[in-house]
Parts: sequence; structure tokens; C-alpha cells
Amino acid sequence: MPDRFVVVKKGGYDPVAVDQYMDKLEMELRSHREKGATINHAIVSAQQAADNIVLNAKNQGRLIKESTAKQLEDISTSINSQRQLLNDFVREYNNIIAKYLKVMDSQDFKLVSGKIDALEAFLHSFSEEVHEDLEIEKKSGG
Repeated sequence: MPDRFVVVKKGGYDPVAVDQYMDKLEMELRSHREKGATINHAIVSAQQAADNIVLNAKNQGRLIKESTAKQLEDISTSINSQRQLLNDFVREYNNIIAKYLKVMDSQDFKLVSGKIDALEAFLHSFSEEVHEDLEIEKKSGG
């Protein structure tokens, strides 16, 4: 664009007014370009921030999934370990009960049976004494 228009004497516009108007238009154009550049920069920054947010969210999601998978694996391992401990306990418990029953059959039952026989004999003897005492009291009138 030329700095100045050629001045025409035949019914043309006022050169000073045209120059002022052109200066004003240039300033507005410069202002709009600066605003456009600022808006463009803001859009690019916002897009970069959005891209970073999305990338971070994806990374965090991946980390959460990996952590969850590891925790689930640990829980599964723990469950299997607890199941094995329970099976071992049941097996050991059954072995103890089986051994105890074998011991009870051969030793304790004989001992208990002998004590029952002794108790029965004592009760029989005591009962005889009580009956004898009652007979004595009846005879003595008391």
C-alpha cells in the first residue's frame, strides 16, 4: 500500500482525511492481528493442556489397571495359600482324631472300663452297708 495517495484536484477526497482514515484502519488491522495471534496462542496452549490432561489420564488409568491386576493376583495367591493351609489343617486334624481314637480304643477304654467296674463295686458295697445299717436301726426300734 502506498504511503500517500496522489492528490487529485477534480472532486477527490481530502488527502489528510484519507491519510488519517488509512492510519486508523492500519491500527485496527494491527490490533486485530495481535488479538488473533493472542487467541491463536491461547488456543494452542489450551489444546496442549488438554492433550497433557488426556495423556496423564490415560497413564493414570493404565497405572490403576496395572495396580488392580497386581492386587487381584495377590488376593488370588492369598486365597490359594489360605485354601492350602485349611486343607493342611483338616488333614492334620483328621490324623490327630484318628490317632486319638486308636489310642482310646486300646488304652483309655480299658482304663475307663476298669474305673467304671471299680465304681460299680464301691456303690454295691456302699449300698450293702446302707441296707445293713437300715436293718440294724429297724431291729433296734429306731
